[in-house]
Amino acid sequence: MLETVVEFLNGAQGRDFFRFLKVAFLAFFTVAALAVLFAPRARPGRVSYGLLRVIVTAALAAVLAYQATWQLAGFVKPDFVRFMRRYNKRPRAAETQVMRGPILDRRGLVLAAPVPGDVWGRRYPLGESAVHPVGYFHSRFGITAVERVCDPELSGYPAETKEDFPGKNLFAVRAAEGAAVTLTLDAGLQAKAYELLEGRKGAVVVMKPRSGALLALVSSPGFDPLNPQSAVEDDENSPVFNRAVQGRYPPGSTFKILIAGMALEKGLSPVYACPGMGYIAGPNTPPIRDSEYYAYARNGAVWPGWGRLGLEEALVHSSNVYFAQLGVGCGTPAFNRVMARARINEALVYLEAASGKLKTACGHAPEVARKRKLALLAIGQGEVLVTPLHVACFTAAVAAGGEMARPRLRADEPVEKLGMLFMPGTAKQLGEMLRKAVRSGTGRAANVPGLEVCGKTGTAQAPGGDDHAWFTCFAPQRRPGIVVTVLVERGGFGAKAALPVARALLEEADRLGYVRQTGEELK
Repeated sequence: MLETVVEFLNGAQGRDFFRFLKVAFLAFFTVAALAVLFAPRARPGRVSYGLLRVIVTAALAAVLAYQATWQLAGFVKPDFVRFMRRYNKRPRAAETQVMRGPILDRRGLVLAAPVPGDVWGRRYPLGESAVHPVGYFHSRFGITAVERVCDPELSGYPAETKEDFPGKNLFAVRAAEGAAVTLTLDAGLQAKAYELLEGRKGAVVVMKPRSGALLALVSSPGFDPLNPQSAVEDDENSPVFNRAVQGRYPPGSTFKILIAGMALEKGLSPVYACPGMGYIAGPNTPPIRDSEYYAYARNGAVWPGWGRLGLEEALVHSSNVYFAQLGVGCGTPAFNRVMARARINEALVYLEAASGKLKTACGHAPEVARKRKLALLAIGQGEVLVTPLHVACFTAAVAAGGEMARPRLRADEPVEKLGMLFMPGTAKQLGEMLRKAVRSGTGRAANVPGLEVCGKTGTAQAPGGDDHAWFTCFAPQRRPGIVVTVLVERGGFGAKAALPVARALLEEADRLGYVRQTGEELK
């Protein structure tokens, strides 16, 4: 019964019903007021209407005064702007007085813009490829992402405006035109990254390491921002879910960047035996083995192991056996400190406006009390979870000499430093190791000539299906200008599924002038 009433009131018949009630009320109120105002004066023995006249006159004056404030200064009020957008029966008036501002990329290309003559109209040139960071502005499904957080500016009523005065909108018919909002995104890189994922579930983050500026923030699959309904109803693929900032995944071997840095900070670079049968961290715990063990077993062979490895060789070969031992050797206090400095358990804010924030989901790196638990966490498995943006940020910190910048999506936001993840010397050593991992290790396919790519593959086991594929990298080694992080859900090996996407993006970014720079612009 209630649903029927709500459907009726929200439909065309409901609008007609409310219109009739409004007209009937105004007609009744007007007749009653006129009857009282022009009633003959009281004679002896009859009731006086003087007090009633005063009350009705005051009520009329209050209604007119309130209406005047809406007409003269209403367009600086969010409630009025929303009301006019939804109910104004004069489209031309709504078009000229409530024109929503555009959203632009860093080069001034349109990511979202109004449709003349349609108050709720919006066009999105990149369509589904940019819907997650940009959001949508829809009369039925609401407002999301940048469209939501920057709504006051885009709609023409910034929350902090104090220069407006009564009457401004009476004399300037375009006084409520929204301001443009410029993002750090590059439309070309955004579209290219989405195209390279080829509809697979996953995410791509491209950012500038020192400033945190996000050049691409992609979640796949996407959906049509003009028609969100089908995406909302698609429970199997969850296209409305922003995997780049809300998806939490085991990081696999990309996490070894943090563990290697943790060891270097402690002055450790041990040599461990890495036998083919693996490493057992404690009683009643299964052995931790290298991926080669399983590859050999599938072919009916026995993996002999890597033998004795040092830190650099272990990172190049991505040896689970080595890093499980290294995590235990470093100890729980060191692990907990690095997780705190990398802000794994925090939500990273990537856009902040007067009306709200856009931020990631919190990662999960449990505080460890027992060393045996460290063995699994140190290889990016077990309970540890991260978002793709978290991985991009700690990769960027290594590229930026150890200092982590807050990721940012809006061009006019100031650069904000989140603190030192590693000392500059540690970051330099990590860069050299990651460069070698691309030259001769698991990331060889990303060795683009002339770019000096430094990177790390990751293959993360996940329950219920194939492994997640990761690749995170920066380039060039000596003066990094860009960071690229790719996740492909259930993609299998990082080197086969995620790495080719990253390589193609590095080449595209180089073509656009983002990689080989004499000095990174903080924009």
